[in-house]
Amino acid sequence: MIGLRRGRQERVHVLVPRLVTVEAAVARVVTGAAELALLQPPAMPLRFLHRRRATIVPLAGDGRVDGTLLAVPGPDGKVRDDVLHFLQAVVPLAPPRPEQRRDHARIDLVRPAAIIPEGFQVGWLNGFVRNVSAGGVLVAGAEALESGDRLRLRFELDDEEDLIDLIARVVRTDDDVGLRGLRLENLSERERERIVRFVFARQRRALAELRARAV
Repeated sequence: MIGLRRGRQERVHVLVPRLVTVEAAVARVVTGAAELALLQPPAMPLRFLHRRRATIVPLAGDGRVDGTLLAVPGPDGKVRDDVLHFLQAVVPLAPPRPEQRRDHARIDLVRPAAIIPEGFQVGWLNGFVRNVSAGGVLVAGAEALESGDRLRLRFELDDEEDLIDLIARVVRTDDDVGLRGLRLENLSERERERIVRFVFARQRRALAELRARAV
């Protein structure tokens, strides 16, 4: 994660706008997520911080990381008051306009994908998804597409029964490695929430695996 270093207990401030500031240590880090151990009793129950937007600011050094907090359930079913999970907000594929916010967590995801450019009458391009968020997708195998091209994208999320069908537009091209950054368009709230739940579940799984290896 940008600004959070692996292999050390980095001390940070966790800023939740208009609610609270908490001092914590970065206990564990995986791509796009971190576990934060609180260094002082919280000013409010941590269940009230679940899914709240927050910013992490290191006590030493520069930089900041924006993202979303998740409360952590304990063995008794109650929310723990000593730890929080933090999901890093995605950096947009295209340079943001002033009113845009970085509010979509992103995960690496390698999946075969059918890419159907707008205007194709027959067939499709065989490509691969490289990462995904509720705001955009990075794909390989679409070198024929240029910035501004519109397309249909189909791929599996968790398994072959979990197929998703999206409309997107190319907003970034990287010809050196053959990648195309896509911005999702006309996404229904149902489909957006579906992707968000999938991304959060994968990040939680990655944190759980990291914690299990550390035991």
